[in-house]
Amino acid sequence: MGRLWFAQKLLSHRGKQFIFSYCPRLIYSQTGVWPITDDELSHSTKKEIDAFWKEKYKRFGQEPIEDKDDGGSKGKKYVLSMFPYPSGKLHLGHVRVYATSDAMARFYRHRGYKVVHPIGWDAFGLPAENAAIDSNKMPDLWTHTNINQMKEQLQELGCNFDWHREFATCNHNYFRWTQSLFLRLFQAGLAYQKEAMVNWDPVDQTVLANEQVDEDGCSWRSGAKVEQRYLKQWYIKITRFSKSLLNGLSDTALENWRDIIKIQRHWIGECGGYRVEMDVAEEGHSSAGTNQRLLPASRLNLWMTQPELLHGISFLGVHHGHALDTEAHRGHCCGGHQLLKVHAICPLSQREIPIIMSDSLPYTEDTEAYVGIPCASEEDRDISNNFGFTVPHVLENGRLMNSGELSGLSLAEARGQVTQKLMEKGAGGFPTSAKLKDWLISRQRYWGTPIPIVHCPSCGPVPVPEHQLPVELPKISHFPKRGISPLKEAHAWLKCSCPRCGQEGQRETDTMDTFVDSSWYFLRFLDVNNEEQPFSFKLQETFMPVDLYVGGKEHAVLHMLYARFMQHFLASEGLVSHWEPFKRLVMMGMVMGLAYKVKDSGRYLTKDQVDFSVKPPVELGTGAPLVITTEKMSKSKNNGIDPQKVLEIYGTDTTRLLMLANFAPASARNWSEETFPGIFSWQNRLWMTVTEFIDIRQNKDPNLTSISDKERKEHEQYLWNARNHALSNVTYIMEHTHQLNAAISFMQALTSSLRKVPKILMVSEVFEHALAAQIIMLSPITPHFASELWAGFCSVVTCSSLQKEVSLMNQPWPEVDKDYPLPLRYFIQGEKPQQVKVPRRMLDHLSADQALQLISAFAFTASWRPQTL
Repeated sequence: MGRLWFAQKLLSHRGKQFIFSYCPRLIYSQTGVWPITDDELSHSTKKEIDAFWKEKYKRFGQEPIEDKDDGGSKGKKYVLSMFPYPSGKLHLGHVRVYATSDAMARFYRHRGYKVVHPIGWDAFGLPAENAAIDSNKMPDLWTHTNINQMKEQLQELGCNFDWHREFATCNHNYFRWTQSLFLRLFQAGLAYQKEAMVNWDPVDQTVLANEQVDEDGCSWRSGAKVEQRYLKQWYIKITRFSKSLLNGLSDTALENWRDIIKIQRHWIGECGGYRVEMDVAEEGHSSAGTNQRLLPASRLNLWMTQPELLHGISFLGVHHGHALDTEAHRGHCCGGHQLLKVHAICPLSQREIPIIMSDSLPYTEDTEAYVGIPCASEEDRDISNNFGFTVPHVLENGRLMNSGELSGLSLAEARGQVTQKLMEKGAGGFPTSAKLKDWLISRQRYWGTPIPIVHCPSCGPVPVPEHQLPVELPKISHFPKRGISPLKEAHAWLKCSCPRCGQEGQRETDTMDTFVDSSWYFLRFLDVNNEEQPFSFKLQETFMPVDLYVGGKEHAVLHMLYARFMQHFLASEGLVSHWEPFKRLVMMGMVMGLAYKVKDSGRYLTKDQVDFSVKPPVELGTGAPLVITTEKMSKSKNNGIDPQKVLEIYGTDTTRLLMLANFAPASARNWSEETFPGIFSWQNRLWMTVTEFIDIRQNKDPNLTSISDKERKEHEQYLWNARNHALSNVTYIMEHTHQLNAAISFMQALTSSLRKVPKILMVSEVFEHALAAQIIMLSPITPHFASELWAGFCSVVTCSSLQKEVSLMNQPWPEVDKDYPLPLRYFIQGEKPQQVKVPRRMLDHLSADQALQLISAFAFTASWRPQTL
């Protein structure tokens, strides 16, 4: 009856004379008439609201903020969500991340900040190449098709990204600068090639970094058991910044990093030693530098707790199975150790140092080689004497001797000089842990950023000149089977001239790990069209660091460690002004779903394969018992939910609300329809509140129950308190803790308060202010639904202090009333935190001394004084 009545009223309102028929458009923004009905808010109406306002807001926030006048701005806020791999479809984990970042960006805009909220695509990687092999399509076609699909989904989700900043890492105007940054690393001695034991994924046929192998020794992506192989690979010397990265974790500007700090500290390890790098040569190398036969890509990375004893090294030791362990290199044995027919070269004295192979030496865990120093170890002296090695005597009475220009120095004095000289020679010298390894970036695949190196038979590895970048990927008509890099068969692309001598050489056929692409993307977002440099110094100085970084906690080691390294490197080069790229983190928990597993076989079933007619449920058709668990949503467990289907049923804003309510961002989010009715009920109560407010304001119903002045004042005070209580808490949460579920709870409580007072209060200014605050606070979470409520609300408001002519998206965030008492929290050492209530007008201007006096007056006897405020 409600819809029929409204359709009749609509026809009468417009003064049209025609035969009555059902009108499907029931929203105020399309009709100019608010539907005054008792009907519950339907999903179809909510979807109609979404569609109208999405179209309306298409261009909102798309103007470059660099061009805007700074007048009235409170400063900048850079809100960044980890950009997605374009797999073709969003999953609910994506929805959670992007709905959160969008809500925060919208909140900051309401607060008056200049907001950067970009989006792009982490577009290189194995899935695209594997899809190309399976479907015989080019990876770029597959990738860009998926990008278009996912962009539509993000827009369907109502995310207000800065689309003018959009890029994909596979675009040449992006990876051209990734290659440029690689060349900077190479020129700084931080990118190098070395033959080493690597983790080989037999399914994806490529190398994995240590961080990409799980605790069971399986690939993070394919799940295959990882094999160990020796291959020549490209590395980035992330260990050079071990101390810097470790110290950076103590930066007081980092907020909400607690768990991530623990993870990264553990991964980096304590920097209790120093890196020393030595070249390796075959027998016959002369210390005078003639007749050198250095082994290519065989430099040893040593870890020494006392680098000042460098001249006291008698031998080095390596494990069996090391890259130097070849038939040609094996020499005679002595005492269970085997001498190798190669030697290391001391970087300071050019002295030849023998290398033995042994598994019984007391290697420091996670190190490549053992350093034998007889003056510091009886066991080392015995081994040296047995082999007849030179035993340098370099230490006497705490001072060095027989150590060249270091002789006569104390150990502490010598350490500084040794490490400095090693660094000058590019042979280590920097503090690091034994635990952290250099970053392996080589991938034996096609779809990645080409490494800009030419291998020349005369010059060795030569960097491609900057003006010749980008090195583009060749077009390939077909992909060979896995196990063969397609680039090795692109003969026309492979052959090129050496940039240094002009002789014919070959391009590097490995491509970069995609984590290199994502190690600096947050800087490019600030200057996406710059063709002269990766980014403008001025823009990064203005908008960095990222104020709020939203993403999955699973990236705490891999991506975030590499991104921090790149930022530290760029800071050391003077290219950026901040050492830490991310100020505050919002790490999202996984989205979980019910999984149905056959008890005996462990096979996962889809929901429609389960018989729910019996208790407990069993497998449909067989009656086999099941194990029902809550697990991370995935295709393999048949418990994933397609967000597109959720959007089709409930609409954009309801989907956002379902995802953000009830669970803290960092916690695992159980996706269960049992939580939905509470959300639907709240939306309906909000809708009915605005409906009744409009109806009463328009009609001034004389049948409203009157109340006494005393009751009216009591109810107005109640609403005033409810508004300020909700507003102060929601504002604090959005600004500081980002627990959107808690903010939603406070908003729900305010709705209950609005509906609790007599309806006659709806004509009051206090009710008007409370409802206005309710709608504006809702706006970041459900922008389209809130916009419809605001449009209806503004059609009947009378208070001049409300800016009803301004669209909801541009409304200033409401302020807590000046007389509302806010908590001033304090604690006495050893005591529980306490608080006193202080009117906001006083709290806004309270100095530390005034706060101490106030607390003393309220909370302490003469013998107690607060230790910390």
